[in-house]
Amino acid sequence: SNEMKTNSFFLIIALALVFTIVAGDDDTKYVTCGSAVKITHAEGNGSEYNLASDNHHMNGSGSGQQLVTSSPDLSKTSSLWMVRSAHATKPCNVGDKIPYGSRIRLTHLNTNSNLHSHLVRSPLSNQQEVSGYGNSGEGDSGDDWVVQPARGSEKFWEKDQFVYFQHADTGMYLGSTEQAQFTTRNCGHNCPVMNHLEVFARKSKDSFTKWKTSVGVFLYH
Repeated sequence: SNEMKTNSFFLIIALALVFTIVAGDDDTKYVTCGSAVKITHAEGNGSEYNLASDNHHMNGSGSGQQLVTSSPDLSKTSSLWMVRSAHATKPCNVGDKIPYGSRIRLTHLNTNSNLHSHLVRSPLSNQQEVSGYGNSGEGDSGDDWVVQPARGSEKFWEKDQFVYFQHADTGMYLGSTEQAQFTTRNCGHNCPVMNHLEVFARKSKDSFTKWKTSVGVFLYH
């Protein structure tokens, strides 16, 4: 509901006020535990899309779980995800930097479902499905992703730098491409995710599977 979305947004703002946002310049270049972030996929032509979700389901295809897409609308709150520790582990400390190689969960702020994958085919490109799963932020190990740097020797997840998200259970990488786009032809005239891109998981580290985080409410000690 709109009320729930508004409450989620104000919760993030309230959290931001509790923690010190302004830290040393060196610290603020990192993505941290508890931050609410937008995760962006960039196409080769410069077009950008944000990892997004809503209470939409792909009926008649795949698992029927909550649909996750890459949205061309970069301003919506439906593309905010909270960075959390992995399933069935001790919660990370809010404001802690995320070491590369760490298992994390990304919990969708508006719906409290987790970014998830499993051995089901994706609806458009027939790769591995990525969905939203779980209740109140709790699902299963299929919600765990490992953050990896696309290049460089930095030890922690940095803002504005390309990363890969490897699905912990299956080893596949989170991906998206304009070659798999929702249209009237494959989604109908009343498609709720018109012009969004399918999000999938695939074997390769490549241009389809690079993501970066530049925008969000970043929490620091």
